[in-house]
Amino acid sequence: MQVPQSLFKAEGYDHREALFGVPPYGGSIAQNVYFADADLCDANVDNRRGYPIRPKDSHGNMEPWPSPYILLVDRGGCSFVNKVSLDTSIGFC
Repeated sequence: MQVPQSLFKAEGYDHREALFGVPPYGGSIAQNVYFADADLCDANVDNRRGYPIRPKDSHGNMEPWPSPYILLVDRGGCSFVNKVSLDTSIGFC
């Protein structure tokens, strides 16, 4: 994973695995990982922000990330269920 210098933390980030059903033990996932730069607790979040930086559209907004991908989201602020619900409703996935 490539981490922009501005997001690097020598001690790392506190994280937990998001479990949707039974994890595929012994399997693997290979997908692009993008950082939302938001905690996804507010419906007014700008889904054109985040890292890595993408090309801009004709309105000056970053284009969406190409699907499929894994979205990295800040912890806290609201429940995991709220984050996932908001994530899908505002077009992150």
